[in-house]
Amino acid sequence: MIADASSRRDRSRRSGGDEAPERSSRASLAATITGWTLGALGFAVFGAAAVALAFAHQAGVVRTDLLGAQAKLSFVPQIVANRDIAGLNQVSGEVLEQTNRADANSSGPLWDLASSLPLVRDNTEAVQNLTAMTRELTARALPPTVALLSASDFSSLAVEGGGINLEPFRAAEGALPEITAAFTDAKVVTDGIDRTNLLPIVTEPLDQVAQIVDQAAPSLTLVQKYLPSLLAAAGADGPKTYLVLFQNNAEIRATGGNPAASSVMVVDNGRIELKEQSDSMAFYAAGQAGRSALDLPESTLALYPDTFTRYSQDFTFSPDFPTTARLFESLWKRTDGSQFDGVISIDPVVLAHMLEVLGPVDLPTGEQITAENAVKLVLSDAYQRYGDAGDNGRSSDEFFAAVSSTVFSRLAAGQWNPIAMFDQLTRSAQEQRINLWFTDEQAQALVTEVGLDGGLRGDNAASTQLGIYLNDFSVSKLEYHLSTEVFASCNAADRTVNVSMNMRNGITDDITNAYTLGFRNSSYGLPPRTMMLDTLFFAPPGAAITAMDPGQGDIASLSRSGNENGNTGESRMVTLGQNETRTVSYTVQLPSGPLGPLDLRHTPTASDTPVTIDPSCDPFVAGFSS
Repeated sequence: MIADASSRRDRSRRSGGDEAPERSSRASLAATITGWTLGALGFAVFGAAAVALAFAHQAGVVRTDLLGAQAKLSFVPQIVANRDIAGLNQVSGEVLEQTNRADANSSGPLWDLASSLPLVRDNTEAVQNLTAMTRELTARALPPTVALLSASDFSSLAVEGGGINLEPFRAAEGALPEITAAFTDAKVVTDGIDRTNLLPIVTEPLDQVAQIVDQAAPSLTLVQKYLPSLLAAAGADGPKTYLVLFQNNAEIRATGGNPAASSVMVVDNGRIELKEQSDSMAFYAAGQAGRSALDLPESTLALYPDTFTRYSQDFTFSPDFPTTARLFESLWKRTDGSQFDGVISIDPVVLAHMLEVLGPVDLPTGEQITAENAVKLVLSDAYQRYGDAGDNGRSSDEFFAAVSSTVFSRLAAGQWNPIAMFDQLTRSAQEQRINLWFTDEQAQALVTEVGLDGGLRGDNAASTQLGIYLNDFSVSKLEYHLSTEVFASCNAADRTVNVSMNMRNGITDDITNAYTLGFRNSSYGLPPRTMMLDTLFFAPPGAAITAMDPGQGDIASLSRSGNENGNTGESRMVTLGQNETRTVSYTVQLPSGPLGPLDLRHTPTASDTPVTIDPSCDPFVAGFSS
């Protein structure tokens, strides 16, 4: 067996001859090449992994720095409000350090390599553009902000005797162009970044930085554009005379309420002086004389009771505040021989919001008015206290006027946080409780652009307005107890919008004074706690009202139809009993062609009015182009 095996091995070696060494050499070479190849591939894979890890590390550092810069920038408004120059300098330095580091880490060979890869290119370019923009924005905008803050004390706006110090705003006029230009240029960059192929790790810092830029850039542009007009309106170029209306939501009107309380205010270089009531007695008396204050088109007059233009407490029947302002301005011109430079309208809820910043205010009666008790004190308690005085409500109106003027005087003293006050005024404006009208065209253009003019639009270019408005018909103060909710749904294909309002009368049995209860109710066989509401439905220019509920109104003889500033209007009487809830609604067929964004308006009540717009209205909310 052993011999046979040895023989086989010998034969095998002999039969191969010289081929065996050659085959062995080839195998060795192949093994060597394969080893080198695998080694090279392994090294390449390892190298690629190392490069990827290095790139990922740099990208993570950039992301961290960008998010850190965004977080610090978000504190700047509060730092400015506190006039913390040291804090602003510190934040400025830290943000510049982070943005410089982010910019440095987003360039170099690794980023050049990444930019050559199709799936990565968009992300690397987005990060590079964002970091460069953030660094430049910080370098351009923060230094002039620091300089402005150092030179001006925005936290102390009061002047002795009452008013606002205009010097910080004059200083801002010089600094704004550079700050505004920096944010405007930054917005061009963020708007130009295509987010289609971006990864979440990139979109997160992009969106957060872009949010700051998107909020600041338009606001700064607006302020820079209109600041000269605002300074002029504050008496920088000479005294201005304004009428300040305090609308009483307890006796509801389209833009708020009965404007029985008002003050004439003179502003001269920021200093505010309220004219004595005696100085304006002829003006107030003329408002009760029953003479028409202004000639309006018959189609407009047809929408309202005949007292609309003849008695000043009814000037706010119209949801078009410029019409209300012109009625008061005409009355002033007739009695004083001059014209108002503007009319400002607020309500007690605005006073309550401002009191959150001002703090409690002592009243001439010895009590305090606070953010918590202001609305109830003025719109309900006052009538329980004075409603049966037998002087046709004069005592309660005088109390309302005293409260309003006292709080306004406290406001004019200027000892408050301007940023916090701005937030409360913004809140009030969003609740549709502030309306402004100026004779100066530039100032009026500003309030129109920001939506504080309270006007019915003459076209649908800037916005497409719909609204339900309420006017008290009971001659009462019942509407302090009224709560409302507004809803809108749409059919974009048919270009129709349905608007509805839920209303509830929450008056309780303990409200007994005659001045609150409905004076007219008995003439219509209604209980004294039932609200009689002229309910106005308005369609924008070119649109048609195709349905209403109630169709004829609860008292058909009080139905009205008309047109104001090109807006079709319908008025229907709605009665709302004690503890009753009901819904009124209407449907509008919108015109063909482009439409501005949907603007849903309503009458502000003594409480907040929730507004719900159904997702079906999204095409109209954004504006309709076809």
